[in-house]
Amino acid sequence: MMKKLFCSFLLVSGVFCSAAEPAAVPPELARIRSYLQTKARGQAPWTWIFYGDSITHGAKHTHGWRSFPEIFAERLRYELGIRLNTVINSGISGNTTANLLDGTQYYHRIKKFYPSVVIIMIGTNDIVRIKDINVYRKNLETLVEKIRKDKAYPVLMTLPGIWKNTKRRDYIARLKGLDAYNAVIRETAKKYNTVLVDNASRWEKIAPTADKQKKFLGEELHPGPMGHLEIAREIFRVFGIDDPAAVSSNPVGREYMDLDLYHKTQQKKKAAGK
Repeated sequence: MMKKLFCSFLLVSGVFCSAAEPAAVPPELARIRSYLQTKARGQAPWTWIFYGDSITHGAKHTHGWRSFPEIFAERLRYELGIRLNTVINSGISGNTTANLLDGTQYYHRIKKFYPSVVIIMIGTNDIVRIKDINVYRKNLETLVEKIRKDKAYPVLMTLPGIWKNTKRRDYIARLKGLDAYNAVIRETAKKYNTVLVDNASRWEKIAPTADKQKKFLGEELHPGPMGHLEIAREIFRVFGIDDPAAVSSNPVGREYMDLDLYHKTQQKKKAAGK
């Protein structure tokens, strides 16, 4: 009671009282939420670009199902009815932060589209190719500055889980570096007050063990259909547009590919000499 009275006194006096106020929402996130929740009424169309590597690309391991940028487009352009918005997936398999910063790459994949929002998931390949977390940090910061200079909102995404039981040497190296690189992403988001979609934290809650991860992986490093769906839903939660009943929030049936089925398929190919 005394604490409430003291906080009221501070507020009346024009002094901030942390106990009486919720955590501040980054201005760019507030702007994105406002745009989406008002369904862009009376506002110019936006262009949304997804920028990253094979996970963003949705290459191969979605097994023909939708990648998270496609699921986002369904939620935005059909379900919310913001039809004049454009959603572009410019992810390329194998990319690092160095690729994303390359002048030619950046122009053709980002700048020429005059984006409103650029959603970035990058780092999985940096761990084993650039191999210097300080270079990674600098590159990520430069990318945020570059996107803002081009008058777009950068959205940083942490990297989702790698299978905890992987035996592949290059995947083990990535797994070992994952937490440190995700920490850099969070620190960069905090430093620049950007929007953060923390996939890593979400995956640790829903798939804390190797066995539970199988549902969300299409291959030991890459999310499968359910993994992409979960990444999309985490974006929806952060942006304030999540709806568990929406078509974009649910798989079609339950016959989706997962890590167990992937391994069975690989074993059959090996047995057949393919």
